[in-house]
Amino acid sequence: MERKNSWISDFLIPVGYTVLVYAIWEGIGFFVSFVVGKMTGNWMESLNNTYVVMLLQEISVFLIMYVLFHKKVDFVRNGKSSVSLLSAFAMIISPLIQIGDDLVAIFYGKRVFSLFSGKGIQFFVICCIACLSIGLLEEFVWRGIILNGFLSAWKDKRKGIYFAVLISSLCFGLCHYMNLLAGQDFLSTTKQVISAVCMGVFLSALYLQTNHLVFPVLVHGLCDFCNFLMNEILGWDYSVWKYDDILQWILAGGYLLTGMYFVYRYIKNQQEKDGETFEGLYQSM
Repeated sequence: MERKNSWISDFLIPVGYTVLVYAIWEGIGFFVSFVVGKMTGNWMESLNNTYVVMLLQEISVFLIMYVLFHKKVDFVRNGKSSVSLLSAFAMIISPLIQIGDDLVAIFYGKRVFSLFSGKGIQFFVICCIACLSIGLLEEFVWRGIILNGFLSAWKDKRKGIYFAVLISSLCFGLCHYMNLLAGQDFLSTTKQVISAVCMGVFLSALYLQTNHLVFPVLVHGLCDFCNFLMNEILGWDYSVWKYDDILQWILAGGYLLTGMYFVYRYIKNQQEKDGETFEGLYQSM
């Protein structure tokens, strides 16, 4: 009987909780998009207003999710950060490459509008705020609620931590299929989903290693910001770099491998701490 109850509490409850959160996320997202769309009317005709609408949607969804789930989220986890300066640089090298690629593309591509024009500066500020709000909302949901939910259920079991990271990252990736409703084709969306899963593993590792949700929020937001900035300024022209598609797959692989390595490092550090605690208790006896 105990094994059955343990299986329910360790597996069915967190999975059911994840399905519930995912359904609420999608439902609220659709509802808020509809309401904001009705309120703003034809605002979407302007580039700046497009990102203002995005900002309104993200903030509205975040506030609702925060009211519902804030007691389940640890913005700062217990324990000290286990990241050294060398490890921190190793972790952020993939985001830096991605951001650098986007910025270089902006300077070498044929720009639709100048970043230093009035329109460019206005768009820069609005896009920056909107992307950071995306980072805050998505990290709050997929790392804060889902990852923490599985970690709480599976404690510090080695396999449990790996599963928690992979499942939360898979959910994070799958939520990008919503972009199909915006007219994005299935193949491009699937590529985005796969890349998002890989980046989700990295962001999960970053959260576990630093114990602060603010770090994945900032990395996530800055990567989105540079990507949106490049796409809009270049008019969504992907012909700037001949091998850009290959680079994106290399970056996805980099996120996945880096993330899994630092999840492994996190688990190893936890096991060493548990060993030290046990040894200390044994000596005190």
